[in-house]
Amino acid sequence: MKIKSDFSKLWANVNRMGKHEVIIDPGEKKLPPDFELDQKLSGTSGLDVTLEVLEWDHGVPGVRGRQVMLFIPDQGTDIDNVLSGEEEGRKFHVADCKTLNTMRQQHRFGRYKATYNVSGRFQVYGVSSKTGSSQKGEAELKVCKNCLSYLNYKGYRSGHGLPKSTIYNEFDIAEFLSEYSTLFSSMPERPALIDQGGYSDDWQEISAHYRASVGYRCESCRVDLNEHRNLLHTHHISGNKRENRCSNLKALCIDCHRKQPKHNYMRVTHTNMVLINRLRKQQDLLDTSSWQKVREMADQAFDGLLRYYEKQGLTIPEVGYGLTAPDQSVVAELELAWPSKKQGIAISPNDLREAEKLGWHVLTVGQALNQMNR
Repeated sequence: MKIKSDFSKLWANVNRMGKHEVIIDPGEKKLPPDFELDQKLSGTSGLDVTLEVLEWDHGVPGVRGRQVMLFIPDQGTDIDNVLSGEEEGRKFHVADCKTLNTMRQQHRFGRYKATYNVSGRFQVYGVSSKTGSSQKGEAELKVCKNCLSYLNYKGYRSGHGLPKSTIYNEFDIAEFLSEYSTLFSSMPERPALIDQGGYSDDWQEISAHYRASVGYRCESCRVDLNEHRNLLHTHHISGNKRENRCSNLKALCIDCHRKQPKHNYMRVTHTNMVLINRLRKQQDLLDTSSWQKVREMADQAFDGLLRYYEKQGLTIPEVGYGLTAPDQSVVAELELAWPSKKQGIAISPNDLREAEKLGWHVLTVGQALNQMNR
C-alpha cells in the first residue's frame, strides 16, 4: 500500500532555519575522518589538545588546518563567581602569547582545550569555595590581553587604533575568526556559525537580478567579478534580510562584505583573497598610496602588522605582489612586499619557497609576528 504524507509544513520550517545539505555516500560505512573533530571543536566543551597537535605557523593556534581558541575549563575555587558572571575567570587564548610560552616552560599545557565555537560561552568546572562541592556549567570568558598585544589586534600594542579597554571589552570571537580565516585551509561551514533563516523565499532571484543590474561589480572596491560571480554577494544595508528594496541593497565582493557590521560569520579562503587582489591589481584598483588604503585592501589578518609597521615608520608595502620567473609567469604571490628590498610576507608555503628561489627574503605570518614581539 502506498503511503501519502504531506511534508510541506516540515519543509517550510527547514527553509526558515536555513538549508544545510549533507551528502551521504551509501557505500561509505565510516564517518569522514574529521567529523568527530569538527563536532568537538564546534561545541562549548571543546577538544582536549596537547602541545604536539597544535599548529603555530601563523602565530594563531590551529588544529589540523582549523583555527581554534584555547581555554582552561578548570576555574578552581572561583567557579561560583565565574558561573554567576561576578568574575571574569581564566582568559581564553587566540595567539601564541607570552602566557602560553610560560605554560609550555612549566609543562602545564595539558590543561587546555581547543574550540572554534563563536557563542562566547565555554564549559567550565571547579570546586565551590562556599560548599566544597564540584560545580560545572557554561560561562562567558574574556580574551587574553597578552594575545591582543601579540597580534597588535586593532592597534592594541602600538596604540594606533581604538583604546585598549574598548578593544578588550568589545572583542568578538566570530569577528576575530573571520579576520584570520585566510590563514587556515579548513574552516567551519557557514550553517554551523549562523542562522541562515530570515530571507524571503525569492531572495536568490532578487540577489541575482541586483548583481546583474550593477554589472557584477563590487560597489565598494569596484572590482569587476563578471568572471567570478560567486565572489560577489548582495548585502542588506539595514541588516533586515527581508527589506529587499534596491535602496537597501549593495553588491559587495566577499572581502568587502565580510567587513560590514554584523557579518562576522563570513570566512574567506586564501585562494579567493589572492584572486580578488589579483583582479583589483589588473583593473588598476589596488590603491596603496597610504597606510589607510593598504589596510583597506590587504588581507585582514595583516592589520595588526600593518598598524605596527606604520607606527615604526616603515615604507608602505605593496599588496598582492606577484613574483615572476624569467618567462614572466607568476610563480609566487606575496601578501605584503617591499620590492626594493626584496622582502615580503606570504601565507602559502609554496609562495615562500618560490620567493626564496628568486633571492627574496620572505617571512611567514608567524615569523613576522614573532619579529614584531621581540
